[in-house]
This record gives sequence, structure tokens and C-alpha cells, in this order.
Amino acid sequence: MKILITGGVKSGKSRHAESRILEMAKGKKPIYLATTELLDPEMKKRISKHRLRRGENFQTIEEPLHLTKLLENTEVPVLVECLTMWLNNALHYQLQESKIFAEIERLLLLERDIVFVMNEVGLGIIPDNPLAREFADLSGRIAQKLGESCNEVWWCVAGILVKIK
Repeated sequence: MKILITGGVKSGKSRHAESRILEMAKGKKPIYLATTELLDPEMKKRISKHRLRRGENFQTIEEPLHLTKLLENTEVPVLVECLTMWLNNALHYQLQESKIFAEIERLLLLERDIVFVMNEVGLGIIPDNPLAREFADLSGRIAQKLGESCNEVWWCVAGILVKIK
């Protein structure tokens, strides 16, 4: 089963995703695939809070770009946290659009349960600079691909999950 949980920043989507993947793991330790890089003190604080919350319930793998190769030889469920930061990394490291979407396709083809976390970035205005527009456009297209391909899609608002699909 593939599940997408999307919503705004600090909407509660990560907490719900962690809970859902633990249910799916049925007593096994799922993989928490963390994509965020520690680039500044504020981000370090955010990551520390996530680590404390999830405790020893997960096998944590930290990888900013190459997600699929780390998962090919695993069989336990996976939480990808989060595709928004992964896309940010992909643009920072100048991955071509074709490689970005190829990685998404490979993730969707993996034969294991995966919960994807992704911020909804398309509810604001059109950004005023080319890089931000590229980010918003790619993020929207990735979300559409996941929405079409995932078995379930959830929207998280104010800590409440709303089923979309």
C-alpha cells in the first residue's frame, strides 16, 4: 500500500504518518527515511524534536537525494519524511527534472508499504522568482503523480486528517 499525507507546515502530518506506518509495520521496526539535511541551527532543533518524538520505534536512515537505492533490499514499511525537503535538495544539487520524476517512479514501484509526507505548497500566490516557481511547479506535479498512484491520500489541517482518496 502507498499512502500520501499532505498538508501545510506544522499541520500534524508527520505525527499522523508516523502513527500510520507503525500500524502498518505490525510490530516490526519500520524505516524512517529522513531527507532533511542539517544546514542551520534552527533546522537542527526541528530535527531533534522529530528524533525525540519517534524514539526507538524506527530504523532511521538519513539520505537527502538517493532514496530508492537504500530501500531496494528492505522489506519493512517505509516512511519517507519528507518529499518536500527531498525536492528542495534535488533542486539545490541541480538534479534534472527527468531524474527527479524517475526517482518518484522507482519509489512507487517498490513492493512494500510506503507512507509519503509532503507539504502542500500550492495554496499561496505564484512566487516572484524563477527558482521558487520551479519548486512550486515540481512540487505540485509530484503531488499529482502521488495522488494518482497512491492507494490513499490524506490532507492534514490543524492536526485533523481528512481522507481525499
